[in-house]
Amino acid sequence: MVKKIQLLFLILVAFNPHKLMAQRNLNDFIRIATTNAPMLKTNILQSKANEIETKRILAGLTKPLVTAQMDYMMAPVYANDADNRGIKINPSKSITDYYGLDFSATNGGLYKGVLTLDQPLFNKKRIDMAQQQMKIQNELLGNSSILAVHDIEKLITDQYILCLQDIGQREAMRHTSEITQQQIAIVQKLSTSGLSRLSDAKLLTIELSQQQTAIKTLQNSYQVHLLELYSLCGITKTDIVELDPLAIEIHNPPKVDSSGFIKQYKLDSLNLETNRKLFNLQYLPTVSLYSTAGLYADYLSDIPKRFGMLIGIRFTQKIFDGNQRKLNDEKLRVLQEATTINSNFFKSKNENRKKAFMELINSQQEQITSIDRQINEYEELLKYYQKQIAAGQGSVIEYLTTLRSNTALLNNRVSLHTARLWTINNYNYWNW
Repeated sequence: MVKKIQLLFLILVAFNPHKLMAQRNLNDFIRIATTNAPMLKTNILQSKANEIETKRILAGLTKPLVTAQMDYMMAPVYANDADNRGIKINPSKSITDYYGLDFSATNGGLYKGVLTLDQPLFNKKRIDMAQQQMKIQNELLGNSSILAVHDIEKLITDQYILCLQDIGQREAMRHTSEITQQQIAIVQKLSTSGLSRLSDAKLLTIELSQQQTAIKTLQNSYQVHLLELYSLCGITKTDIVELDPLAIEIHNPPKVDSSGFIKQYKLDSLNLETNRKLFNLQYLPTVSLYSTAGLYADYLSDIPKRFGMLIGIRFTQKIFDGNQRKLNDEKLRVLQEATTINSNFFKSKNENRKKAFMELINSQQEQITSIDRQINEYEELLKYYQKQIAAGQGSVIEYLTTLRSNTALLNNRVSLHTARLWTINNYNYWNW
């Protein structure tokens, strides 16, 4: 699983668009954001840590434990034998009359220096469960990384769409501004010929000034949102580029088992079952072979004769621990039930959510189609007013009213198109 996570990360790095002069399309930004995401990097490190921890556990289950122990215990006494009086730090066993701890308790002292080897046996089930636990933990990390990439894709796409909305509204205003400039030129010629009033040209000039201010405002908004996009991706540059248009297709429903959201619940459930089996391993008997070799003496004079070894086998079986196994099984059963409830609730809620998004997408498309018809009608009406004004018969005020209404429709269309892209992005996010 570590290799799979690393492969995902390396692919993203290999296509790192930092190598390009500028990022202009959505895929570039998603790749950069994913490459820079700290969660993916830490998940790789955590997966490696899980493998190392498993190796440590397996070493404890399969490798011998060798320990060295050295003890020196003093039990000084005051000897009162006729030919041997005084304080004895290391009393000999020949002393019969003394003040101090009884030799039967201390044996005069302790001189110990041994090597002990403890080799665990018959741990195959424990080894299998340790490996299974690592596998589940790394699958959880892997799915967490996949979910993180999915979240990044949605977040970056939402911000990208917001930038496109600024571009769309700015271009709509520029389109209106170009029409106004053309009309100003016509009206100025007419006023020179006495076919139009100077006030008409003045009105159009004021309108053009307002439009140019709106264009600057929208450009500033675009720059702010673009810099926010850079920040979300971890891009440090501040170049202002024009983003490419975006078309988002509605994704087909995935198989239920392949959904990353549902898979997370399944992995959580599997992890609980693995924890139950791991807990129950303590109720299996443990068997180990042990051996000790070295010095073990009570009296200083006996040290040369007290080197040796022992070997044995140790069997341990837990008999009673207050029904902890039963209580743990009950706890995990409750947690499994909670996971099932959450999974079923998510499935039901998600289906309703996707249906609502699809209805909204269809409604937004119908509104866009309706607005397109209205825009076409207003464009025809504007052409009619332009001809009337060119003939010295039209009203500039009526023309401006129509122009403003057309501009409002253009902005509404951009807003609706943006909202539809957001809705499709949300639908695709949950339809995964």
